[in-house]
Amino acid sequence: MSALSTSEREKLARMLSERKEPLREEIRTGLKRMRTEGYEELLSGTSDAGDRSIAKLLTDVNNAEVVRDAGELQDIFAAETRLATGTYGTCIDCDSPIPYARLVAYPTAKRCLGCQQTHETARGSAVR
Repeated sequence: MSALSTSEREKLARMLSERKEPLREEIRTGLKRMRTEGYEELLSGTSDAGDRSIAKLLTDVNNAEVVRDAGELQDIFAAETRLATGTYGTCIDCDSPIPYARLVAYPTAKRCLGCQQTHETARGSAVR
């Protein structure tokens, strides 16, 4: 069980909730931009290799922003589920309490700092 007080959990729940709408708006804006500023639209009839490169870069950046925002929104939903089930603030790997300061800085944290560092190191080694 989490070592968070009721008021700490309530503050963190508010932080999570307040972040959802701005994320939804950013996703909507990004998707709209994808529809209105498609690759061909960005090229505007040019066939210069540099223009194609810039158009692809802009398209890729916009797509990455939408994916990042959608991932953050999914993390918020997962954190809210952990809040509802009473597991929020407890590391998913070692069952230790996640410090309140870490949760304030990163409200969707699901691991304590030590386990997160281990996870990232292992993930980085697997990618190489």
